Amino acid sequence: MKFALVEGSRQEATPASRGECPGCGARLIAKCGTKKLWHWAHSSVRNCDRWWEPETEWHRGWKNEFPAPWQEVRCIAPDGELHIADVKTEAGFVLEFQHSNISPIERASREGYYRSMVWLVDGGRLKNDLPKFQTTVRSAPVIKDTPLSLLMHDRSNPLVERWAGSRCPVFIDFGDAKPGLPFIADEHVLWRLQYFEKTNNVVATPVSRSSFIGHFRNSGGLRGYRLPQLRARPTTWSGRHGLDSYPHRKKPRRRRF
Repeated sequence: MKFALVEGSRQEATPASRGECPGCGARLIAKCGTKKLWHWAHSSVRNCDRWWEPETEWHRGWKNEFPAPWQEVRCIAPDGELHIADVKTEAGFVLEFQHSNISPIERASREGYYRSMVWLVDGGRLKNDLPKFQTTVRSAPVIKDTPLSLLMHDRSNPLVERWAGSRCPVFIDFGDAKPGLPFIADEHVLWRLQYFEKTNNVVATPVSRSSFIGHFRNSGGLRGYRLPQLRARPTTWSGRHGLDSYPHRKKPRRRRF
């Protein structure tokens, strides 16, 4: 936990400090060692939010992209169930940053609880997820040129399969890894996955990381990418083919959508 209430105000952990949990009011102690991020922890083994998971540098880095008042927001349902959202925007949209594995049951519970939310998933947790995802990307049919959108099966690779059935948008963050497409090499890219109910279809769309942040901070547009146009006269190529058969082209312009 990044924030605790210290004399009524939200503060980050400092050595030897004490505070109260913004969620349940229980006593918190500051954990300020040299190996882990400085954070607050309940003095007992019990945690007030059953969806809590240990915070990594990846979590903290993403939280810090948003204003402090939006971070670790206390949310209470009409029946009294309490949870702390990683980020909740002024518009009431919840961003959940997910590093550890999560069961389909818990995932569905969170989506039903928050309703207006998106997932941001740490794609670097398992070392084989990136190469297998890139293999799928290179063979996926193109269903839209602008923004570039690829059609996948929800069992096409382990990462996509793990999030199958999600009713809310899922964004995958592979960090600084290249997206696997030679014409997208200019910046940090997130992959947006949209699952469609009662089908096995998933649409994957690369978007710029900076536009994701801007979209939720100030309602800016998500920026996707345009598939480069063929320089030579096209022959029999169509969107039904995967990107493996598509030649290397110049870097495309980004497009808002």
